[in-house]
Amino acid sequence: MRILMILAALAALAVSPEFAQSPNPVCDGDIAIVRITTVKPGHMQAYMAAVAAHKAWYRNHGFKDNVIVASRVIVRDERTGTMKYTDSDVVAYHIRPPGSAQTQSKRDAAWDAYVKQYRDSSDIKSEYITCMPKLAP
Repeated sequence: MRILMILAALAALAVSPEFAQSPNPVCDGDIAIVRITTVKPGHMQAYMAAVAAHKAWYRNHGFKDNVIVASRVIVRDERTGTMKYTDSDVVAYHIRPPGSAQTQSKRDAAWDAYVKQYRDSSDIKSEYITCMPKLAP
């Protein structure tokens, strides 16, 4: 059941059914799904390609208001003390995700392809639905 929920959330990057069905708390910013993801060894380029394919799917299906970004995590190298990107950790954001009711009927081969790209290149460590403050331009 948990795997199904994670895959559905990853595929849709949509607000969870539990959130959609319950009285939502007031959000004076933007609803955002935040995922902490572990990228499989040697698969960072493939993961970033999945992010690009994911964005493209939404744009090609008429969704223009949502934002999808992936931020690589920066850590201090314990040996040298220098800051560097990890090869495995990413924080991904889906801001203003359309609800599953809006995306369910539009799922197609391109949807399946980007979901497979994510599955093949990464594993979700944790996922949160947040109210992100509106960012000033």
